[in-house]
Amino acid sequence: ASSTSTAVGVPQLTKAVAVDTVAQALALLSGEASNPCVILNRRTWAAFKGVQYANGFAVDVFEGCEVKFNDTLPAYASATSGAVYMIVGDLNGIQANFPNGDEILFKYDDLTEAEADMVKIHGREYVGYGITAPKHFVNVKKPS
Repeated sequence: ASSTSTAVGVPQLTKAVAVDTVAQALALLSGEASNPCVILNRRTWAAFKGVQYANGFAVDVFEGCEVKFNDTLPAYASATSGAVYMIVGDLNGIQANFPNGDEILFKYDDLTEAEADMVKIHGREYVGYGITAPKHFVNVKKPS
């Protein structure tokens, strides 16, 4: 959670899906995190919306943040105890390095599948990225 000489600090929040989960995560961000978003699985989004609808009043469980869907994060219902199921953060805290430029390199192979009258197209783009700003992201974990 705290920055070291080799890693940028990313706070952790262990909390179930609730009306105030995103608000609690936002409270752990740095004051410099000016454009936070919520990154989660669509099924987790549905669980948050269910909590919102069950409250019977107009409340935005995402606190006005833009929601970005990511299927590599587990859905809350299927996540194991301690697994990160949601990330709240400011994407300006990430830096990407494109060593060969930011264009995709395409290679066209018209020989391998020539008998089927098919052309294989391969695309590649090298990129490295990392978190560069402390407390710009919060990992939200499922409680036990």
